[in-house]
Formats: sequence, C-alpha cells, structure tokens
Amino acid sequence: MTVISVLSLKGGVGKTSYALGIAGAALKRGLSVLVIDLDPQGNASSILRSRQRSHSAATVLGHPTADTLRESIAKTSWTGGPGTVDVLASAPELIRFDSWTGNRRFVPKLARALKRLEGYDLVIIDCPPSLGALTREALAASQLAVVVTTPSYFGAQGAERALDEINEIRATVNPDLEFAGIVLNRLREKTDEHRYRKRELIEIHGASVLLKPTIPERVALQQAESTGAPIQSVKSAGARDVTKIFDKHLNKLLKMARKTNVETSP
Repeated sequence: MTVISVLSLKGGVGKTSYALGIAGAALKRGLSVLVIDLDPQGNASSILRSRQRSHSAATVLGHPTADTLRESIAKTSWTGGPGTVDVLASAPELIRFDSWTGNRRFVPKLARALKRLEGYDLVIIDCPPSLGALTREALAASQLAVVVTTPSYFGAQGAERALDEINEIRATVNPDLEFAGIVLNRLREKTDEHRYRKRELIEIHGASVLLKPTIPERVALQQAESTGAPIQSVKSAGARDVTKIFDKHLNKLLKMARKTNVETSP
C-alpha cells in the first residue's frame, strides 16, 4: 500500500484538485484508493460526495486504532473506472488536533491506525494548507510527500518551508518518508510573471525537483469539482490534457514508491 501526502503552505493553490486528480487517475487504472481528508475545510470530502457516516478523520485521531479506521471509512459517489475510491472524511472537529507549538514530543496517531489497514493499493492524504500537527500526522504516515504550489511570489518560499518540514519528520519519526517533488499548478506559460516564477523555483530547488509536466490552468478542473466528479470524466479538450498529466504523475509516484519499498525492505 502506497501512502502519499499532498501538502501546501497556503490555500487556493489547487492542493485538493491535485490529490483528487491522482485519485481519479488511479480509479481509471483499476486501483483501490482511499482518500484521507485532513483539511478541516472538507473540500475533498464534499467533492467526493461521501456517503456520510457518524465517524470521521477526527474520530480516528481521537481513537487511533485499525478498527476505528475501518469503521470510519465511507464509500463515495465516484465511478468511471474498474477501481474504487473511498474516503475518510473531514469534520470541523479536526481543527482541535492541529495545534502544534514544537515544544513537545510528537507522537503520530494516524500512522498507528494505518499500519494494519488492508485492501487498498493507494492512500492519498489531503493535508490542510498549513504546517500544523495535522500535516505532521500525514507526513508521519506517508512514504511520499508532494508539495503543490502556484507560480506566485510566495510559491518558492512556501515550497522551501514545506521541504524543511518533510526533512524534520524524516529525521524524527518517519525515516522512510521521501520527498516526491513540487507540483507547479495553474501555470500560464504565456505570462511573463509565471515564467519568471517557474525559473525562480528551478533556480532554488533544481529542475529535477519539479514534477513534470507542470499543470496548466484549465477551467475543466473547476467544472469537475462543481459536479463532484473526477476530472477524467469531463468531456473537453482541457480535461483530456490535464488527465494525461495526472496519469504521468501517477506513474512517477508509483515508481518512486516501488523504489522506496525495495530500498527499505529488510
């Protein structure tokens, strides 16, 4: 089972769109996918149109056992492929688990609950747009971490802070965590500012750090979200373009995960 965290440092960069784009690509490929929505805003849960249960991600963090996790997972309305997409839905109460001052020892809860989970090929964790305790929970439970940003003034700074957090979690509680790369989202190549910010990211972090292809700005992504459907089901040229990109990214992420599994096997 491959566990991937998708994180960002600010809202509005398309973090949830990316997480669900990868989930849709895996669905089309026939994989069994679990989306864990750790963002108290619950956008991923809303788009997935989960069949609500009385339990949520907050329930699991409060009682981090495999049994609680299994009882809290809900089916979604997503179809369109031989695979399946389930969700551990968000809840407003998640916010009480996000407090982190850095002056106490961090003891992961989600990783403990996920340890004995079976039946899924891929787990995608949609983090809140911050580096609080919920993002730390996600990174502590993951094999791979993907940072999503946009070509903006704060993009390079945010990516750098996210990398620092990933390195800290790897050094303290999760030595198997690997940084998968930075996703440059909503790129308009014809815009001078966007081209400049792309070059800036490459100069700071190196060309190999950017997950390629970059993701262009496409209205189809908003259309998919508004209808609660995977981008892969939208019938437009823009949707087809983005679908191909998500498929390539999924290939790369699964390849990285396989390599990580081989390197960490006893």
